[in-house]
Amino acid sequence: MTLPYAAFALLLLALCSAGTLVVLPVSAQTYTPQSASSLTVTFQSERVGAGRVIIFGDVRNSSSNAYERVTLLAEGLDETGAVVSRGRAYVSGTVPPRGTAPFECRIPSGGRERRFRVTIEAFQIAGQSP
Repeated sequence: MTLPYAAFALLLLALCSAGTLVVLPVSAQTYTPQSASSLTVTFQSERVGAGRVIIFGDVRNSSSNAYERVTLLAEGLDETGAVVSRGRAYVSGTVPPRGTAPFECRIPSGGRERRFRVTIEAFQIAGQSP
């Protein structure tokens, strides 16, 4: 059974005026920072066997805001500076104002890494919604 357009419009108007809420699906949002200048990373790397590297260190916060949902990108670079391995790490909890928080990242290794780079990929000011 199909409704004529006018009947459908009236039914829709009646549902909306009766307080019925129509919910549409919403896609997830990812927060990417504009600048991570107040967050810095210090780290060390350690080979574990032939196929894995552990990178561990601290994220230091020089601002007066606490940060949460801090995501780090760890990359293994070969002698030319090309990325040959990659992994992500997440800081557990918050990085307090003018404080530090530890992290650990395990990445697969092909053995070609000569040095490593760890950068802040994303973060959120604590208590603010994305």
